[in-house]
Amino acid sequence: MWSQNHSPITRLRLLALALLMLSEWLGAAPIRILAWDDEIAARKLAIADSKGSVDIVGMHPAKRTRFYQLATGEKPVSIQALDRKDKDDKPPASEIRIPQGFKQPLLLLLPDEKSSTGLRLFVLDDDTSGFPWGNIRFVNATGKKLAFGFEKKTVVLPASWDPVLASPGGENRNMETQLFLFDEPTEPIYSAVWEQQQDIRTLVFLVPGEDPRLGPVAMKMILEDRRVVEAKPTADAAK
Repeated sequence: MWSQNHSPITRLRLLALALLMLSEWLGAAPIRILAWDDEIAARKLAIADSKGSVDIVGMHPAKRTRFYQLATGEKPVSIQALDRKDKDDKPPASEIRIPQGFKQPLLLLLPDEKSSTGLRLFVLDDDTSGFPWGNIRFVNATGKKLAFGFEKKTVVLPASWDPVLASPGGENRNMETQLFLFDEPTEPIYSAVWEQQQDIRTLVFLVPGEDPRLGPVAMKMILEDRRVVEAKPTADAAK
C-alpha cells in the first residue's frame, strides 16, 4: 500500500483513507444491554446510532443481550422507546453516554417514569480485563456503606454506584460469604455459602430490601459462564 512508486499526492490520499477507516473503527462500540426487571425486558425498545436503529431483542433481567455494534457520528447513540410517543408523534429517546476508555460497555436499563422513555440509563465497563472470570463485582445501590466478607477477606462497598471487585482466586469450591453494614461489622445482615467457579463471573447489584424479614439489603445477581460465551461468536452483528 505504501509503495515508493506512489506519488506524494497518492500517498496522502491513501493516508487520509486509512485515517478515515481507523476513525470509523474507533467510533464503533460493541455494547450489550441488561434489563433491570421483567417489565423493562418486555418493552419494545430500539438502539440507534448515526447509521440508523435496530430493535433490541432477547432482553432478560438475569442475562445480558447479544452485542450491538454502534457507530458514533453527528447523531448521538440512544435508546428509543417504540412503545411511547412524544409531542411530535415519534418515539422518545434517551442518549447513551459511554465514558471514554470503556472497552465493552454494558448498558443497564432502569425504570424512571420522570424520563420521556420511562428509562434511566447506567453504563458499566464489562470487559474481562477489568472484570475477570472467577471474580465477583458489586454495584452498591443501597445508599449505605457496606462490607462483603468471603473466607478471610473483606471488601468495602462504598455508598455509590462505582463497581467494586472481589477476587476470591484459587480453585472451584464452596465459599462462606457475609454482608455487613459498615458501621456494624460484627452483625452480618446476610450469610450464605456461594459456589465459587473460575469459569463464572458474577455481577451483583445491592438494593434496599423490600421485605423486612429478609433484611435491609436485597441482591440481584447476574452470572456469566466463560464456556458459554466462548462457544458463541465474539460479536453478533446487529446490522
